[in-house]
Amino acid sequence: MSREVFFRLILAVSETDLFMIVFFIGIVIGIASLIFFFISNGKNSENSQMGINLKRVYCPKCGLKQPIIRKPKNERQALYGGNTCKNCGTEMDKYGQKIVE
Repeated sequence: MSREVFFRLILAVSETDLFMIVFFIGIVIGIASLIFFFISNGKNSENSQMGINLKRVYCPKCGLKQPIIRKPKNERQALYGGNTCKNCGTEMDKYGQKIVE
């Protein structure tokens, strides 16, 4: 694409349309950056509450595979993820590590 064609396309678009296009691209880049931050934050630190775990979790005590769709039993599980094993009752975080209180 030559410069002349590019500038003709830019000049053919009204100022408000150009603003909306740039605004939309900024929103998309911002959301993608946040998703990348949360996924990479979870991989860098195993104790991070802000990360996203995309892998299946197994109970640390009995090894039972935990369901993907979970029912939180307390506020911590609802806010930060985690599960309680149906087999042995062990409470774990979203990475499958046993929670000791």
